[in-house]
This record gives sequence, structure tokens and C-alpha cells, in this order.
Amino acid sequence: MFRMQLWQWVVIGAAATVFVGGMSVTVARMFGRSAEAPATIREATAFESAAVDAGAPAGAKSFDAFSYRVPARLAGRSRVVVLGDRVSVTGPRVPSALYQSWIWIQALLLALVPVALIAAAVKLEWRWLLVTLGVFLVGQIVSALGAGIWPGLGEMDYIEQGRFKAVEFERSQVHDVKIGEGWADGGIDIVLLPVKGGIDALSADRAVSFYAPDEDGRDVRYALHMTSEAAATELVGLLR
Repeated sequence: MFRMQLWQWVVIGAAATVFVGGMSVTVARMFGRSAEAPATIREATAFESAAVDAGAPAGAKSFDAFSYRVPARLAGRSRVVVLGDRVSVTGPRVPSALYQSWIWIQALLLALVPVALIAAAVKLEWRWLLVTLGVFLVGQIVSALGAGIWPGLGEMDYIEQGRFKAVEFERSQVHDVKIGEGWADGGIDIVLLPVKGGIDALSADRAVSFYAPDEDGRDVRYALHMTSEAAATELVGLLR
């Protein structure tokens, strides 16, 4: 299976350089965008945490949503509050190092799929097709496990403190606001390519996404599935 002529190794090596190298650059750029100023991370108020009977601050507009697993690292139910020139997003969040590791593993496994296919083509070896399928399935299992675990993991803040953490930033720091398929802009679209089409179908007219800072000073994509099309339109109007 691994006994090949020099030209075959050269072709496979070139494919690995293109696909794995290209994916690595994409992920590095995803986490390498710098914001002008970092967001504030703080304990959320009872209202931001969606506590029962918590009153809204005067003049605040709030929106409940479900966050997609994008670089903002929110996981599950979230609440966006727009008050004056400030925006806060509250909900369970995944630790930065854990989230980035999850993305890197998915990305590199996905990049190896076409490499294994090219190996099957140049070697004319059916076992390489099994390798291709195995690498793809492992990547999807990693993706599914993280997507399922993150919300419960992020809920630990609420269990321990009775509040979530809120990420707060200036409304002027929000940019590239979109509804629909734009939820995956910025590189996560490549990492989630096998499932992106299905999520796009769900996101139409409901998913509000935008760039804004996180507490580490990165400019990251937030993506929130709103409870209604009207809520999505209203939030976009406020953020723009």
C-alpha cells in the first residue's frame, strides 16, 4: 500500500502541500484577525442571562437566539442586548484553546481527504479509498462530538454562578452584518464544508452574523439563529 514510485510520492506530497497548507493558512487567518480594541468580558446580568422575571434595562432591545459554532465561541442559547451604543452577547461559551484545537483537528482531517483520494488514483489501490472514507468519517465524528458537547460544557458557568459571561463591545465595532448564508464567512465555511449546505438551508432569513471583537482582541464572526425573521431583520437594522 505504501510502496510507491518516486513520481507517485511527488504527486501525493504536492497534493498534501496544496490542501493541508491551504487549509492551515485559512484557519490561521480565521484566528489571526485583530480588532481595534478587545471586547469586555464580564459576568452577565440576570436579564442578559435570561433569568425568569428579570427586568430589562430602560431602552434596551433584547433578542434570544441560538448560536452557531463559529469563532465567537458561543455554544447554544444566547441573548443579544443592544443598549445605546453598546452590544452584549451572552450565553454558554467554549474556552478559546479548546475551540481552536477542535477547529484545527477538523480542518486538517478534511484537508487529508483529497490527498488520500489522489493517493488512491496514482496507486490504483482500493485500500486508499478505505483510508479516504475513514479520515472523512473521523473528521465528521470530531465535528459532531464538539457541536454536541459545547453547549453543555458552556452551561457550567450558569450552574456554578447562576449567570453566564457576557461579551460586550461598542456598536461601532460591529461590521459586515448579514442575514443568511454569510454566517460562515471568514474561513469556517471551508472547515464546515460537508455540512454547510444543510445549515445554509436552515439559516435563510433567520441567521444574523457579523464581525465584532472578542475578549482576546480578535475580530471574529458571531452567528446567531433568531427566533423569527422579524427578529432577525430588527437586529440587523440595529447593528447596521
